[in-house]
Formats: sequence, C-alpha cells, structure tokens
Amino acid sequence: MNLELQEVDNFLPEELFKKLADYSITLDYSSKAIVRSAKDYNTHIFLSNRIQEDDNLIKELEKSIKKHFRIKIKNFHLAAFTCVNTKEATPHTDGLEFPNEKHLIIYLHGDSKLNAGTGFYKLLSSKNNVGQFDLNTAVCFYPNRALIFNAAGCFHSPLLYSAEGNLPRFSIIIWFEPENIV
Repeated sequence: MNLELQEVDNFLPEELFKKLADYSITLDYSSKAIVRSAKDYNTHIFLSNRIQEDDNLIKELEKSIKKHFRIKIKNFHLAAFTCVNTKEATPHTDGLEFPNEKHLIIYLHGDSKLNAGTGFYKLLSSKNNVGQFDLNTAVCFYPNRALIFNAAGCFHSPLLYSAEGNLPRFSIIIWFEPENIV
C-alpha cells in the first residue's frame, strides 16, 4: 500500500471554512450523485452533492491545495460535498480516471473523535467479491483537516462505528490528477 498520505489542519482560510461547514449541513444529498458505470456499482458508499468543475469554489480549494501540498490540479475528475452516517466499516476503492490520481478529503462538520475520521485498509484476501481487511492507518476527524492520498488501490472507509448517536460527518472530496509546482 503506497498511500503517500498527508494531513494538514487549518487547511482552508477560517472564514471560508466556516461558510462551507454551515453550508454543508443545508444541502440535499443523494447516493446516486457519484456512480460508476459498472453493473455492480450504482450507488456510492456516502451521500453526496456534486460540485461542478467550473464552480469558483474549485479555484478557492485549489489555492489551499497549492499552499499546503505543493501540487495543483492538472486534470479534474470530480468534487462533491459528502455526508456519511454509516456505522459499519465499508472498505472500498474509488473509481479512477487518471493513473496517478490523488483524492482529497476536507472534514467540515462532525464528531471530533478518532471514530469519525477515515480508515485505510490492507486487503488480506478476497473470495466471491467479499474482501477481508486489516485496518492499517486511521486518521481522526477534526474540523478543517484535509487528507490527501494516492487513490490507486487504496481501500478506505469512514470510521463512524461508535460516533455519538447518529451524527453524520460532512466533508468535501476532490479527485484529480496532480501536477507538481516547481
């Protein structure tokens, strides 16, 4: 597993972060906003609300990507606000459009405990499309924390199995092909 996982706190400027955190809890979310064309994948693990590539928010987010991770968006795959409230760990990989794609998660609103973050898993075995996984790395939720990682072959899952009540986690995800800043 070659995650190249990086995390940064205070990722967005405070005013923008507060605006997005408040906005995220007012949106309508759907499990069909991010889907693959494969027959076995017609809903996504989380609920989402797409952000269009030409939305000015993408430019604002890219400023923070450049500042903190020293890369820029060479080719855009997708972006969305997400809402997760599943209690069961559901290790999965996301669809890739580019061979060296990066996936970014920005935590906006939720329970600031380890179990409200993201887990990264090692696939131990697979039989009849059912995998056995071992939790390798866990990153806890913290408002305005950003995670970026290599997407290829990366099994990951929300970690909400013992979060308070049924409190969901709201985030922004961006999937893109990176280009280093020289």
